[in-house]
Amino acid sequence: MNRYDQTYNSYILNFDPVYTPPRPRPESFDPFKGMPRQEDFKAEPCVRGLEGGGAEISLYMPGARKAVVKYHVNKTLEMKKGSDGYFRVSAPDFPSGFQYVRFEVDGVPYIHPFLPVGYGSGSAVNYVDIPGKDDFYLLKNVPHGTVSMELYKSAINGRFRTCWVYTPPGYETGSKRYPVYYIQHGGGETETGWFWQGKLNYIMDNLIAARECEEMIVVANAGTAYREIGPDEFTLSDASAIITEECVPFIDGKYRTIADASHRAVAGLSMGGGMARHIAHSRPDMFRNLGVFSSGQGFMVAGTSQGVTFDYSALFSTPEHYNSLFDVTFVTCGDTDMRHTYTFEQAGGLAARGFNVIYREYAGDHEWNVWRESARDFAKMIFR
Repeated sequence: MNRYDQTYNSYILNFDPVYTPPRPRPESFDPFKGMPRQEDFKAEPCVRGLEGGGAEISLYMPGARKAVVKYHVNKTLEMKKGSDGYFRVSAPDFPSGFQYVRFEVDGVPYIHPFLPVGYGSGSAVNYVDIPGKDDFYLLKNVPHGTVSMELYKSAINGRFRTCWVYTPPGYETGSKRYPVYYIQHGGGETETGWFWQGKLNYIMDNLIAARECEEMIVVANAGTAYREIGPDEFTLSDASAIITEECVPFIDGKYRTIADASHRAVAGLSMGGGMARHIAHSRPDMFRNLGVFSSGQGFMVAGTSQGVTFDYSALFSTPEHYNSLFDVTFVTCGDTDMRHTYTFEQAGGLAARGFNVIYREYAGDHEWNVWRESARDFAKMIFR
């Protein structure tokens, strides 16, 4: 895979894996005595794109009896062990783009040490990116923005919080003020997801270089917030209030923002899509732009979904009233996602009645390939 764009291999622990070529450690390896000699290693790429599509995945595990790899909504492939200690499997139908992959070795979950690692579904997880027709999220030779990890103390839950902030090229040397695009991750993920799995900083760099969107700041927050109620005992508190009451003022106080509702957007995927929707519809004085990507709540006006009861009937009293409060409302889903049918009916029904609600479907399921496109297209629409 190293012959492909660097985007496919870089991840939070290793931006450029060719610095330390992927190679299995011999059974004699002792981390306290230093690395073995180079000639003690036998190595091969851990994932290869196949001619005509698909991929071959390998795992060096000479002492194991059985290995499987799972991907794409629980498809399972059994890997075949070779005499050299490698398990390999060829999957001609392995999809292009982003896929989480999960390994089991002799029935035990295993993190492949030489594949990219992110945080998804509540744990560390391997993933791969297979080259396909899309290149909008790749690292290109254009001016690049800066991604910073910010810390702020929350009075709401009493703990320090992190948010990851993208500033566009030229921010550090200029005096311009910028609109802000707040974006939330999905369930079981963290604030790192939009930049490592989503490649959102590369997406923004490429859009700005092509003049396909306005220059803007992007902020990714954790969607969960825990409050300590006893020694080593925590309860879940409201992260939405932390974002509106604490993070937005923090960002406006530290960065050169345009601090009004027309120059703020909030969006999110899955769980984060529902969260973004409730933030915007509860605070139209703070956000006039909303993106809802693959939310399990769909786009109901009122009801109970995923443990949340809400009623925005007054907001949707007439198209004229809603449209006077929101500049862009963008709702998306994958065309094979089980959420697609009802979300399309809800958002499409509102659009047919004159509400300024845009619904768009993308090829794919509940996955990062859909969310990358959603985030890109939303960025093109806002702050125009």
